[in-house]
Amino acid sequence: MYGMDAIPFREGVGRVDKEACMTNSVFRRLGVLAAVMAFLAPGACAYAPTKAYPGPALPAEQTAVVVSGPYTDIVSADGVKVQGLSVALLPGSHTIVMIPSEIGQPNQGWLFYSTVTGSVAFAAEAGHRYIAYVEFVSQSVPGHENFSGWSWFGSIRDKATGVQLARTERLPLGAYPYSYGGGGGPAFSVH
Repeated sequence: MYGMDAIPFREGVGRVDKEACMTNSVFRRLGVLAAVMAFLAPGACAYAPTKAYPGPALPAEQTAVVVSGPYTDIVSADGVKVQGLSVALLPGSHTIVMIPSEIGQPNQGWLFYSTVTGSVAFAAEAGHRYIAYVEFVSQSVPGHENFSGWSWFGSIRDKATGVQLARTERLPLGAYPYSYGGGGGPAFSVH
């Protein structure tokens, strides 16, 4: 009488209400399922490619997908703002606009950033996967020497072969001091 069969009691009756017990169990399971779905749903959307073409979604073998590489944010594809980490395109000529993600070099004491986007034009093939990739270079861009002394290139590479298909011009990269605060997290200061 003290196990699960003993809960819940009907008020004033002193016996098990099995129907209420089953209902509570079902609602509890549905609540847990709803919480898990609510937690996972936003993440699932982040991994679905932004569709940068008109009409219904097409099978993967009929489209090309460009994914963000390390330290790279894809801003837009053919003028369509990219939401997330990848974009689906129809085969043909496309322009991808990218920018470096903000990247920290705590051992060097600097946080690098860019206010300048770079664009690359390339020809996409159906069924192919490409990577938008940012490469950092320890050299300033002429006319931007007051930046960090670093610059960057953006490129599109074939994911299967690693072959570079297109590349931006060299673009300036800014930096500001990076230090760890007393609370264990980063503390940023701009001088």
